[in-house]
Amino acid sequence: MRRLEGRVALVTGGGRGIGRAISEAFAREGASVGIFDLKAEIAEEAANAINETGGRAVGLVGNAAKRAEVFDAVAKLRDHFGPVTILVNNAMWNRYGPLQDQTEEMIGRMIDVGFKGVIWGYQAVLDGMTEAGGGAIVNIASPSAVLAMNHGIMYSGVKAGVLGVTRSGAAEFGPRNIRVNAIAPGPTPTDGANLVVSEEAWERRRARVPIGRLGQPKDIANAAVFLASEESSFVTGDMLFVDGGITYAFS
Repeated sequence: MRRLEGRVALVTGGGRGIGRAISEAFAREGASVGIFDLKAEIAEEAANAINETGGRAVGLVGNAAKRAEVFDAVAKLRDHFGPVTILVNNAMWNRYGPLQDQTEEMIGRMIDVGFKGVIWGYQAVLDGMTEAGGGAIVNIASPSAVLAMNHGIMYSGVKAGVLGVTRSGAAEFGPRNIRVNAIAPGPTPTDGANLVVSEEAWERRRARVPIGRLGQPKDIANAAVFLASEESSFVTGDMLFVDGGITYAFS
């Protein structure tokens, strides 16, 4: 059963890591996928890989922090496949460290990509989803949206904001038959995450996971398929922890 047959999905930051795993999973489930990424070569390579295996995808270049570029990507995707009925707000830029070491540029970029990007995504897809009769939005949040995190004040703040607009979006968009949910991934090594997390830090995190391993991008992708599909048709405003139990172990 292809659970997303006939759907059109936009995945921000969809060319690498968790975003790419989601893009590929959606394509396997029958969705036509727009892979939105900052670098053309990354977006196009990911789209080509899907197309070569019989899926349907197109690479879309742009910055999730820029409202006009998000709207442009949605319009181009509509020209290719039709109105977007699934949106995954995955794009994020992050740097951990003591708050006093966070520069204005770093803080601004985290907010622009990780929080404003979600809002621009909402605005860009709402009319098309409404016209199509409804849709599903999946935001990538974090356990740190609800837990204290040392040296992650800005990251925690951005992801708490994502959780807030997930819940409020569910309330506001529900009458349009648009569901909004979030995923809180546990420690999941990716190329991007490895830029800010050392091998030693990954091992410390793995040791705290009750299930005994780190996450894999496919773990998050499987959850995204569920939240985008009709299997979760009565689920909205929720945040699904895909973390091997680490959040409740801490709490």
